[in-house]
Amino acid sequence: MIDVHCHIIPGIDDGSSDFAESLSMGEAAAACGVTDVIVTPHCNIPGMFSNYAGPGYDRAFNELCALFKDNDVRLKLHRGMEVFGTDDIGRLLDDGRLLTMAGSRYLLVEFPFDDDMWRLREVLYEIWRRSLVPIIAHPERYYAVQDDIQFALDWADMGCFLQLNRTSLMGPLAAPETRTARKLLDLGAAHFIATDAHGVFSRTTELLDAYEFVAERYSRRWAEILMEENPSRVIQNKRILRLPMEERY
Repeated sequence: MIDVHCHIIPGIDDGSSDFAESLSMGEAAAACGVTDVIVTPHCNIPGMFSNYAGPGYDRAFNELCALFKDNDVRLKLHRGMEVFGTDDIGRLLDDGRLLTMAGSRYLLVEFPFDDDMWRLREVLYEIWRRSLVPIIAHPERYYAVQDDIQFALDWADMGCFLQLNRTSLMGPLAAPETRTARKLLDLGAAHFIATDAHGVFSRTTELLDAYEFVAERYSRRWAEILMEENPSRVIQNKRILRLPMEERY
């Protein structure tokens, strides 16, 4: 499996707090069958986290790679970031301050959960205008999508891709994000499932339970596409696959 959304670099956002926690997160990921992780610290959140591309990011990433190598944690790490979708995202991309996922044409982007859907769409167009492809992080957590799932379906129709969080999918059905994540999956409208891991106690790096859930409830082929093949295609900068509805159980 490949995790495309993980806050495992220590001390730079609200994810891992230190190298010890990052080491535990990496060990847990490898133990459950994850082979690659795209590291995605929060980037460009006004007043909170910057984490733009540059020497600081490179140093933190290289230190994490060295930590895993020194402790024989067999995870291959790839550069990335979870970019907060502000109105100046076009300028930030033009200035080279934002990193795509593993150097591909795919950009992981998030928005305020209560964002205006028309403003959000304009940000997505700014990404498209630069020949990049948005992967929208955890659409099931946006309030407008919880109220009307058609918003997320429209993003997919635009050519965006949708990444569901493992914790949303596996949560209690009373939770709106769980109901929404499962509805998107029922409709075949998801393209990735990732951990969005932030630590060792909640939102962890253990992806196997989501893989088994999808394999049992939908099909093993779907699990492979969502957590193996499409993530691999991001790293290789290849075309993302849609879920084949005819291959559901």
